[in-house]
Amino acid sequence: MCGKGFNVIKALKNCFICLFLFTSCTDKELRVGEVAIIPKPQEQVKGEGYFEIGANTKIAVENEEQIKIVDRILTQLNKLSGWKPTVSISNKGDITFITDSTLSAEAYELNVMKEKIEVKAASGSGFFYAMESMKQLFPVEFYGKSLNKPITWGIPVVYIKDRPKFEWRGYMLDVSRHFFDVEEVKEVIDFMAESKLNRFHWHLTDDQGWRLEIKSYPKLTEVGAWRVDYNVADETISNWFGRPEQKQGEKPTYGGFYTQENIKEIIAYAKDRYIEVMPEIDMPGHSQAIVASYPEIGCVNAAQTVATGGVVRNNTLNPGKEETYEFAEKMLNEVMDLFPFEYVHIGGDECNKEQWQVDPDAQQKISSEGLKNEAELQSYFIKRMEKIINARGRKMVGWDEIHEGGLAPNATVMSWRGELGGISAVKSGHEVIMTPSNFCYIDLKQGHDDLEPNLGYSELLLSTSYNYKVIPDSLTVEEAKLIKGTQANMWTESISDWGKLTYMTFPRLFAIAENAWTEHSEKDWDDFSERLLKQFERMDAKNIRYAVSAFSPWIDHEGNGENIKISLKTEVNGLDIRYTLDGTSPTKESLKYEGAFIIDKSKEVKARAFKKDKPVGYISNLKFPVHLAAGAKVLGHSDDKTQELIKLTDLNYGRLKQEDPSWQYLPNNAEVDIFLDSITAIGELKFEALRYTISGIYAPTEVEVLGSIDDLKYFPLGKMNMAEAGIQGRNKVEYRVPLLKNKVKSIKIKVKTPSPIPKGHHLSGSSSAIAIDEIIIN
Repeated sequence: MCGKGFNVIKALKNCFICLFLFTSCTDKELRVGEVAIIPKPQEQVKGEGYFEIGANTKIAVENEEQIKIVDRILTQLNKLSGWKPTVSISNKGDITFITDSTLSAEAYELNVMKEKIEVKAASGSGFFYAMESMKQLFPVEFYGKSLNKPITWGIPVVYIKDRPKFEWRGYMLDVSRHFFDVEEVKEVIDFMAESKLNRFHWHLTDDQGWRLEIKSYPKLTEVGAWRVDYNVADETISNWFGRPEQKQGEKPTYGGFYTQENIKEIIAYAKDRYIEVMPEIDMPGHSQAIVASYPEIGCVNAAQTVATGGVVRNNTLNPGKEETYEFAEKMLNEVMDLFPFEYVHIGGDECNKEQWQVDPDAQQKISSEGLKNEAELQSYFIKRMEKIINARGRKMVGWDEIHEGGLAPNATVMSWRGELGGISAVKSGHEVIMTPSNFCYIDLKQGHDDLEPNLGYSELLLSTSYNYKVIPDSLTVEEAKLIKGTQANMWTESISDWGKLTYMTFPRLFAIAENAWTEHSEKDWDDFSERLLKQFERMDAKNIRYAVSAFSPWIDHEGNGENIKISLKTEVNGLDIRYTLDGTSPTKESLKYEGAFIIDKSKEVKARAFKKDKPVGYISNLKFPVHLAAGAKVLGHSDDKTQELIKLTDLNYGRLKQEDPSWQYLPNNAEVDIFLDSITAIGELKFEALRYTISGIYAPTEVEVLGSIDDLKYFPLGKMNMAEAGIQGRNKVEYRVPLLKNKVKSIKIKVKTPSPIPKGHHLSGSSSAIAIDEIIIN
């Protein structure tokens, strides 16, 4: 009896253990997604509860195209969970696709209920965009590569009725300045699709590389696709207009190109995602790679090699030679054989016409065609390109410079130098794609210059991009119909790898996608900022590098020669900013920023933003010296002129931006006197100089420091030479001059940099200038 009872208890215990183990292994954590879709749908009504999608879910579609569309979600589910819902062509399912011809071409309805999901659209693109919205309703784990534990997938109840605002919703990728391989281009197309963009503008040619196989002209890739490798990976260095030119005997090793089979593969890949691909062949300027390959269609003084970095002259095709037009016709026809999309972009921007002024063939063409000047010669060239393109039933697109000398009859204008070119083209009856650089160039910096990677030559904040109104107020309702849409432009002069590309793309691509998709009146910055946090989680799951600049504190300051007022802010509203002054990293317990504060001693300011006690953005960190010469009188001497230079001791420090008012501009050979209040012991002199050589601003190559106790007789204190200051680029250069320990009443600083600017530099032959923000004496 006792033995039997023991065995029963043992058996029950074993059963309990098995049951516990079974329950633990099969128990799934419920995860329900959030309604945080970008771009924002036109109509959206949230409900209560969720639809559970699992292995037994049945999906009913109408045709093979819809199977292909839904399979992208199912493939990801299968990778994560090991199962796929059943898909069949029928009219009964838990998720049902229904064609509704009353909807517009790219519109859709997505109705998520607790028991079922209905998807309606008039076309494949509509169903595709419905699925892209549905993907964003999945919990964030859906975007990862694996799951830590099994989960139950919940789709929140919501009704969405949606359609795009604009027909043209684009992203331009420049692959001439940096070559991205086939798989990377496909990734670009994928994140375009996720943002409901539908036009991939492929900038395939420029001075720095030709990237498309043309069988009629094999040298375009044999020669034009390769340059000497002076690429820079360091994100603190910006020297696009400062890279050495190819020297005799140097072998071009950097570059690459797409074969015609690659092109077909990428076009098909894009087509599966309802994206059209528009090639850009940049002419007649930006053509150094072409001329290096076929010098016979260049002008006098043409550069003979593919450019290693930025160039602005001697890089044009010759519009005076008929051989140029024969080349263009054969080449463009081969391009159009590859690209089925109706639009072909021929560039037409930034054409330096200096060569044409001295080229005999160009001048002969002006004379023989009865043209007035080189601007009309450019127009003549563009109009002949349009005839070649129109002859194939295609439409020509060009940057707004194609307006110069007269616009081609049927051209579509891409307005990038602000909006005026686009407005003018619309009023002339032409189609326009609005993509002004101050709203749409996502290669520009997106935060405080001294806190961001040194990429891009100017600034475009996320909020600026988001708040862009695509249709100018000056247009009538009828004129506005000629605005086809907008696009993001990724120029890659400073984008030398994939991580830089994604950092500069995200999150501004989301802002531009919403501009292109959503009615302007329905946009809301605060709402967008909130939805953006969910996108960040999704990108974290996909291991994509992105910028959090809009959530990161700006540290602004205002010096008065005695102390410094510090102000903190973020682009995104409603965040708490915490800060420290002792060099430690801010936490949620650190001082909360309540308003501007004063520092009268040297401090390191660190700040971070928090949302509901959770850190967002990066830690911003800047140092503010308060030094012995603060507020001292400063006189500058040059060319027998003397002036007071209060900027050099007012405790205002310049950002990496030539427009910053804190920079004191000096001639290339200048002398500065600082007068202290009393005889003072000093041991070091420091300052930062701005290098911005594209504008002729060079850091000093020589610095000499002298001291005096009577403001009359000066003795040497220290000296330094910095030969590398004479190189080209865009950054700040720090100078630290150890001084002989002396007591002084006044200090004389002599700074010098080479002038005229050396041969081979961007502004060779011009006078250089120096910019210094604050002379720090310790």
